[in-house]
Amino acid sequence: MVESTLKRMTVVRDADEFAKRQQALEARIGPLMQEQPGFVSREMRRDGDDGRMVEVTRWQTSDDCRNYLRNGGAAMAATYLDAFFPTAPYPNGNWVRENVEQ
Repeated sequence: MVESTLKRMTVVRDADEFAKRQQALEARIGPLMQEQPGFVSREMRRDGDDGRMVEVTRWQTSDDCRNYLRNGGAAMAATYLDAFFPTAPYPNGNWVRENVEQ
């Protein structure tokens, strides 16, 4: 199993607004993720009150995760994510991903 953690800063800071957008995003991104070979699960949460967020996806194998990242699935998911949770302006707009094999 591989756990892929994406950390980023968004302009959405209000908890209620975050929850509303998260629900709408899930309706859009859920079907995309279900189509990805080797997909196990996805969760997203706020990380403090300053716009930080964390998204964790789990994959059956490192090849499944790599294919998601390199073959367009992650790019489409990032497009949805940024539409619902716009990236914070520079210099806080970095996206950081870490993959850990378990």
